[in-house]
Amino acid sequence: MNTSVTEPTPTEPTPSGTGQLDGAQAEKDQVVRRTKERLAGTVQAVGHRPHDIERRRWESLAIFAFFAVAYIWFGYWLVAEMHVVSFETLDRLNRSLMVWHNDPAKLSAIGFDYPPLATLLISPLTLIPALARSLVIVPVASALFAAATMVLLNSMLRRAQVLIALRYAVLLAVGANPLVLLYGAGGSRHFIWISLVMAAVGALFAWYVTADIRFVMISGLAFSVAMLAGYSSLIWFAIGALMIGSVLSRLGARGEEIEGTTVGFAAPTAYVIALWTAFNLILLSNPIAWITNSNDAAASGATEHFSFLELAQYTGELVLYGAPLAIVVLPALIFSGFRNNGFALWLAVMLGAAILAPAASVALGLADAPMLMRNALPILLFAVVGAIWVARSSGTQNAAVSAVLVAVLVASIPWTFHAMKTYRYQNLESAFAAAISTGESQEGARTIGGGTIGVVSEQAMADYIRANITGQDSILTDNAQTYGVMLLTGDPALFFDRVDHSDGPWQTAAKNPARAGVRYLLLSTDTSEDLLSQLYTDAVDGNDAMLPELFSTPRYRLVGVPAGYQRGDAADPAADGTGTNVPAPSTGNSQGGSVR
Repeated sequence: MNTSVTEPTPTEPTPSGTGQLDGAQAEKDQVVRRTKERLAGTVQAVGHRPHDIERRRWESLAIFAFFAVAYIWFGYWLVAEMHVVSFETLDRLNRSLMVWHNDPAKLSAIGFDYPPLATLLISPLTLIPALARSLVIVPVASALFAAATMVLLNSMLRRAQVLIALRYAVLLAVGANPLVLLYGAGGSRHFIWISLVMAAVGALFAWYVTADIRFVMISGLAFSVAMLAGYSSLIWFAIGALMIGSVLSRLGARGEEIEGTTVGFAAPTAYVIALWTAFNLILLSNPIAWITNSNDAAASGATEHFSFLELAQYTGELVLYGAPLAIVVLPALIFSGFRNNGFALWLAVMLGAAILAPAASVALGLADAPMLMRNALPILLFAVVGAIWVARSSGTQNAAVSAVLVAVLVASIPWTFHAMKTYRYQNLESAFAAAISTGESQEGARTIGGGTIGVVSEQAMADYIRANITGQDSILTDNAQTYGVMLLTGDPALFFDRVDHSDGPWQTAAKNPARAGVRYLLLSTDTSEDLLSQLYTDAVDGNDAMLPELFSTPRYRLVGVPAGYQRGDAADPAADGTGTNVPAPSTGNSQGGSVR
């Protein structure tokens, strides 16, 4: 029985084993064979644990704790003091808060806009409302997953037999990368699905090294969870399924083994896809709404049009500025792959997919800002995984390759940091760079895309509401636009929102708030997306004498609703037909919901 799936290369030992069962002889053999005989033609380890790296739970725990504390500490400074805050994160945290503390509390608050686990996995952070409204939990929402990613990279480095000093140097260099710092410490959802994809790829890494089939099953389970945290993970799931079948076929595995292993790998994710499609069909009457309408993949109707040459140009810039390591690693993987190193070739395919995915999303119309700098994150991490495999395959040159990896990663830190200041398609990168460069709060600063940084308006309105308003469902509001205020009050039960009783009852209350028992209206000054503001444009402008202004900020206006109030003729709010689904926040810019 083989103890390694790794194909023989000039730098790798030839896998040991008992050889493949002769096909012609197997057909002639009509007797019932013992398990040992039956498995003689199996290329994977079955029934026992093959040789693998020693488990070091304390080391993994120490690495996780170090990076988690570092990212939370840095993230608190970034969010609470520098005011570089992602509104997308505030939206998800408010939904999480409504899961526990809305009136009524309901799981449907997570909605369909984001992949469900992108919200559900951080919902425990909002169990205590006081913590939720303090913004302390914002960096925690991403730091734990970024720290887990570092633990997974360390496991792959150990399997690659990289020296301990170089292993830690690689982790520190990756962890200090500006993109990793921003998205690992700023509360972004991207490290949630990236960490799960890294777990799945790391399991495939372990399977190729050890031939232990349990790693295939672990990878399949990780991909099934990753799919519900980020739909982009399906790209690498499909490549992983093809890789498993191809590797086993090249090693001479029998058809039954190839089929069984591939089906075992794919079954959990296939089940999740079928289940989520059914939910979308039942609740939204559109089985593929999760592909076409979500914030993770859907176009907002403002998709920028690129020519083929522009796509090629921006893809090159994305790699050059965000993940220059890929420029070195991709050809190295291809070269190793053509030297009978099958896993290197498949890692090259995965890295190539990460590079081409943003441009492909443009061509398919699946993203409203597809060339965002954050798309370099999976490119960077797949490049690191590829470099680790190149180091493992280099034999006696392992230390030299690892040292080069560290050098390139360190050199890319100032390079990427400088690019963040001027890169055209971005979220908070320029504000992040300015905060670090100047040490000054970015409240009120403008981004390259025209958005405004900070949450002073949300905080001021939330403070006024907490100090002056009591009573459940007292404030009628469109939570798809005022989620920041709701979160910072820490009490979503104060609000009559679109999640409480679904859009139908909410729209009825919006047309006649006094009859619904509402005492206040919380309006966004941006009427382009706020359905309630579209009904009360005069109140938004402060020109409705029947709805007296109680408090206002540049982004929000709170007005009182007198007893017996009747609104004049107005257009009905646009029904989005999503039932309990809460639409994505409007940003008024092309930056993906991170700034306003």
